[in-house]
Amino acid sequence: MIPILTAKKMQEADRQTIEELGIPQAVLMERAALAAYQVIEEVRDPSSISVLIVCGPGNNGGDGVALARILSERDIYPDVYLPGKDDSFSDGLRQQLEILRRIYPDTVIRDTAPDEVYDVVVDALFGISLNRKIEGVYREAVDYINNAHSLGAYILSLDIATGIDSSTGQIQEGSTVQADRTVAFASFKVGHLLFPGAMYSGEVTLKDIGIPSAAMEQDADIHIFHDDEISMPPRRPYTNKGSYGKILVVAGSKGMAGAAVLCAEASMRSGSGMVQICTDESNRQIVQTALPEAIVSTYDKKIDEKGLLQAIDWCDAIAIGPGLSDSPLARDILSFVIKNSDVPVVVDADALNIISSNADILADASADIIVTPHLGEMARLTGISVEEISAHLMSTAIDFSKSYGVITVLKDARTIIASPKGEVIINTNGNNGMATAGSGDVLTGMIASIRGRIPDSFMAAAIGCALHGRAGDDACHELGADHMLAGDIIKHIR
Repeated sequence: MIPILTAKKMQEADRQTIEELGIPQAVLMERAALAAYQVIEEVRDPSSISVLIVCGPGNNGGDGVALARILSERDIYPDVYLPGKDDSFSDGLRQQLEILRRIYPDTVIRDTAPDEVYDVVVDALFGISLNRKIEGVYREAVDYINNAHSLGAYILSLDIATGIDSSTGQIQEGSTVQADRTVAFASFKVGHLLFPGAMYSGEVTLKDIGIPSAAMEQDADIHIFHDDEISMPPRRPYTNKGSYGKILVVAGSKGMAGAAVLCAEASMRSGSGMVQICTDESNRQIVQTALPEAIVSTYDKKIDEKGLLQAIDWCDAIAIGPGLSDSPLARDILSFVIKNSDVPVVVDADALNIISSNADILADASADIIVTPHLGEMARLTGISVEEISAHLMSTAIDFSKSYGVITVLKDARTIIASPKGEVIINTNGNNGMATAGSGDVLTGMIASIRGRIPDSFMAAAIGCALHGRAGDDACHELGADHMLAGDIIKHIR
């Protein structure tokens, strides 16, 4: 997996590289500047463009000044826009300025915004070090960059676009650079991946600048998958249907058979050998017609405790909640399943709403619990507003997992999978076409299916999310975002 760093952890990796490993800061700046030049070469012909580099007072500004020198060495003479006062400049920036002035004394270095618009404008204002409100001369610099962008300039941000919180993805409203492309140094940052920061980052290109991977991976607790890690558990030659997990889907109240069908079919399409649907008696014919491959058991006006216990003993994982309703009977069923299960339980939809009024239900669990709330459901579970959760997506998921000892799958444009140990995997695939009724039911079935086949609940939840997103991307590619249904996601599971 690929480690993703917060600002604090990236700064610690920098410190280790410089102080403990002995690689000078100037070398890292040089490599960062070379990486930025390579990206400029990819997107424009450097020999035929005008370039402005907007530099801040810290080491991100130093990277920008080093880039100015590298461009000049190739007969491309950029201008440098350097707002701020000399006494605020970092040592790294001062050193790069001295070198630039000695070698290329004719470089135009201005402290106010130019009148003209350049072909390429490089945002080297703050990078990950931003820890204050952008105002004064720096706000003017951001305004210039965004105005240039609106007039057709190509905006390249160094490490992260100015105004994005690199640890959360939140932005400073009205003071954030809209980049066409960001060159990320050494590691992707959380702010590149989570919204709204992801919208302001443009295309993100990762470049090595000499910070050893060991320095970044040490104590890293946030990751994303490599593409080749997103796959179904392998099937062996000598097996039978019992070898690939038996899944119990407890879903679908009267009039809500569709949720049960979507969840169960997603489990089947994700490789489960057998799926049993426990649903309201009124749904029997619909479910058996839609999914003749499934086993169907039902309840009517009360729990069939004996039958439900047999189903729990039979299965390897349980999915509960889609279309279940919030009735007293549904509450009794959920409580019974969680209390009596010694296999992992994936809890979604109506089951989450039931738990929101009685979180003690989770205390009765003796097996792994995976909860899959969207923002509204998480707001009901925690009493925190949707706006606050959205602004603190990752910490909200981690806190809930630690508080209740569960795996949390917090669903948003970027889904956060968190463990009680504080581990996080961010799912980066998927698209807005998946914002459609039933998509969450499909995800629940997929996660339960994967958990029925591998022993790690955290990884099962993460792989299930990744496969779900990839199926959604394939469906979107074929049909377009406006035309997707949840069933189309199932058809593209692979």
